[in-house]
Amino acid sequence: MEHILIGAFAALVSSSACAETYNYICKKSGQTSQLKVDDTKNILQWKGETYRLRETEDCAKYGWRAEKHGITFDFCTATQGYADFRKNGETVQCNLNE
Repeated sequence: MEHILIGAFAALVSSSACAETYNYICKKSGQTSQLKVDDTKNILQWKGETYRLRETEDCAKYGWRAEKHGITFDFCTATQGYADFRKNGETVQCNLNE
């Protein structure tokens, strides 16, 4: 019984340590900025704007569709912390800030 409780506690601790907020450093036109994805609240914050998120299948690996007042873009993640999106005709490249 003791082993079961210890195992359950370890599983609870490790699952609660799972990141639900992802912080990125993004580069657009030579300038860097911070971007935050909160997967629990389903929001993306970038350059003082907050967008609502929903999962999308339009990304190769995983990503979200960001929406705010008729503006939409897909924030797509790739391997090893890289992500990108296109907004206003420009590609913004991001790297996970661990």
